[in-house]
Amino acid sequence: MPGTEKELILLGLFLVVALNEDSAVVSGALLSYHQVFPAWQPFLACFLGMWTSDFAVYALSRFGGQRLLGTRWVRRFISPEKVQQASGVFEKYGGLATVFSRFVLGTRTALLVASGLLKYPAHKFLTVTFIGAIGWLLLVYSLFGFFGLAATAVFGLRWITALAMVLFGGTATVLVAVKSRKERPIPVTEPNRDRQSP
Repeated sequence: MPGTEKELILLGLFLVVALNEDSAVVSGALLSYHQVFPAWQPFLACFLGMWTSDFAVYALSRFGGQRLLGTRWVRRFISPEKVQQASGVFEKYGGLATVFSRFVLGTRTALLVASGLLKYPAHKFLTVTFIGAIGWLLLVYSLFGFFGLAATAVFGLRWITALAMVLFGGTATVLVAVKSRKERPIPVTEPNRDRQSP
């Protein structure tokens, strides 16, 4: 493969990781597994993409967070309710929550926004996101090193589990709402006392 194509692929991994992290990281691990690249090259491209995009979300939410959260475009990707929940988690666990959010699907963006809104120190943020990104990449590359192509099933299972949790949570919410509506007492209206008896 010519050098220019390789450079474009690595650039693609760097850019795509901000949009769909799992796809970029798995692609990088597969390219490394098939020896298209030395392992360190896609690893570094994905790491830099992850670290840069994490800091971009943090900086945007730190310096324009409330105004940004009010826009319709941002609310499509992350709801204010989710950010509020993440803020509670972040206040309780701080940087540790940000490290482990890398491993739990659907929590990372909200925690990145929360860390910016709560003005978590930038040097600490860069440290914890560095640790989280390196840890996640080492885990993924190790899975492919031990299990080969079968490791891709782990990521399919990860998405299926997340989807099942969303569906289960949504169904449980609907059932609780219906049950509470049924148990709500029906208001009894008093007879009209102004009416004269015949």
